[in-house]
Amino acid sequence: MFAAAHTSTLRLVTSVMVVPHRPAVLTAKILSTIDIFSNGRLTLGIGAGWLREEFEALGAPDFAARGKVTDEYILAMRELWTASDPRFQGDYVSFDKISFEPKPVQPGGPPIWVGGESGPALRRTARMGDAWYPIGTNPAFPLDSLARYKAAVAKLRRLTAEAGREPARIGLALRVQKFGAELPALAGDGERHLFSGSTAEIIGDIHALKEIGVSAIDFNFLGSSVEKVLGQMEEFRATVMARI
Repeated sequence: MFAAAHTSTLRLVTSVMVVPHRPAVLTAKILSTIDIFSNGRLTLGIGAGWLREEFEALGAPDFAARGKVTDEYILAMRELWTASDPRFQGDYVSFDKISFEPKPVQPGGPPIWVGGESGPALRRTARMGDAWYPIGTNPAFPLDSLARYKAAVAKLRRLTAEAGREPARIGLALRVQKFGAELPALAGDGERHLFSGSTAEIIGDIHALKEIGVSAIDFNFLGSSVEKVLGQMEEFRATVMARI
């Protein structure tokens, strides 16, 4: 909330919030408050979770039911963000005509980017997401080449149409954990690895993804100190962003 209140153009994205880790009503209130402090600059990146031990440590709902819990919590939060007298009856959260004010600045609440690369994540995006927000280098569901990413997007579009929604309305965002020399030259399918190689090749990948419909790319910067991370960001701005 500090960043929200002390900036005016920076968009804030949770990357990602594991939905079942927190009570739905409390989480909806926290997110609504952040959206107000930021004047409508919050984007909610979500995931269903993957680590059983985290669920057990937090006393969260059953790990095996995390997909159903995630879907239910999202529906409940949207009810709280939009209804004058919110009501919801579910297996994991219920409320009836409770007071929930103030509402988020953004109509309908913050846009929801669904993280994950698996079949359930794609289906969740198709049913209720505003955008798909995968990591490209998950070894279980690799999106490490342009061909693989295009195939996944085509599958998402098909699932979205089957869910009765307009495929073009689902945005595309991508989280990039490694790039440049950190990556091998070839992806698992033998094609060139996305974001590998030279600065010019990375810029080419950004343009190629934009043509597919990707509107946001989240590059990860890691370092042993704040100064090193800031240095990486400044270098990226000078060598890549300045040429986009």
